[in-house]
Amino acid sequence: MILFATYHQEAYNCILHHFFEVEIFNEETDLGDIIEEMLPKYLYREQYHKCVKTLEELYSWTGDKFYHEMNAIHEFVLYKFIDYMGELQTESPDFNQVYFNKRCHRLIKEASQLDFKEDSELTLEEHEDYFYDVHYYSDLLFTDTDILMIETLYNYRKLGNTNIEKVLGINLDYYFELLPIDIQEQYKTKHITLTGEVSSMLEYITERVQYGNLYKLFWENSVPVKEERIQLILENIMDAYFHKQEVEITREAMLGNGKVDFKLYKNSNEDEKVLIEIKRASSSYLKKGYEKQLTDYMLSTKYKNAFYLIACFTNDEYDKSMKFIREHVYTDTIQLYINISILDFRKRKSASSS
Repeated sequence: MILFATYHQEAYNCILHHFFEVEIFNEETDLGDIIEEMLPKYLYREQYHKCVKTLEELYSWTGDKFYHEMNAIHEFVLYKFIDYMGELQTESPDFNQVYFNKRCHRLIKEASQLDFKEDSELTLEEHEDYFYDVHYYSDLLFTDTDILMIETLYNYRKLGNTNIEKVLGINLDYYFELLPIDIQEQYKTKHITLTGEVSSMLEYITERVQYGNLYKLFWENSVPVKEERIQLILENIMDAYFHKQEVEITREAMLGNGKVDFKLYKNSNEDEKVLIEIKRASSSYLKKGYEKQLTDYMLSTKYKNAFYLIACFTNDEYDKSMKFIREHVYTDTIQLYINISILDFRKRKSASSS
């Protein structure tokens, strides 16, 4: 079952699953012909097997009871499939008889009755009509259509214009797998933005802490190390991680009226500059460091992306950090681009002692 932005998960998953079954996954349909008609030619030409796998996963996911979350290529292929089915419905007078089975009809009736109780301005029949009109599905099931702008977004970025990304809060790295292969090969790290590369670096650190012994570097004689030591260790990890990636790292950089722990940059483009500020969860400056210090740095410079890293050494500190994140999700221009991440340095039990 795919998680959609609707209360009627079962109904829409059932409908889409039946659409896939009748139109694509049968003995007569040539899957290649469908993919070539639905999707851009470069995807058909360069990533045909991936497109087949994506369709198979969408068909499987809409047919089971587990909640599945789509990535970029799933969203894109599903969106195009819905468009394809909408056009088919326009051209086929008997569409509803062919593409909706008994279970679909039953679930639509149940969902329509629930909607009618919530909104009696429309008749029950009008509520049902929405479920039978495929042209409404894209708006109902997708929270946005940024994915359809990938060509424009990438081309603008190539010319140095990232205004659309910033205004809409789009991370172009999310769409990496939808780019033509020759463009993907230009980005060996599989990231278009420095922000994406920093995110992967933090994922790497999290993995080494969780499944390795990296956390031991942040303890000395059973006592958590100070922030200065955390910065030093992370500086060395970043130096190694970004080796030969043309990422410049500056420690304790002067910005505005004070210092920020790290600034990273690739070139003069605003979106290729990233600030990193680290605070221990136990610090009395945890809130001020985020709401005042880092924000002031960003306002006084052209840096539009930043990471606020919270180092945790105990269960209480971890819980405090999670609470801090929940309470500090801002939507203003600056803090929209501050990514809060937890550095979980709590001691782990070894496999032999567990």
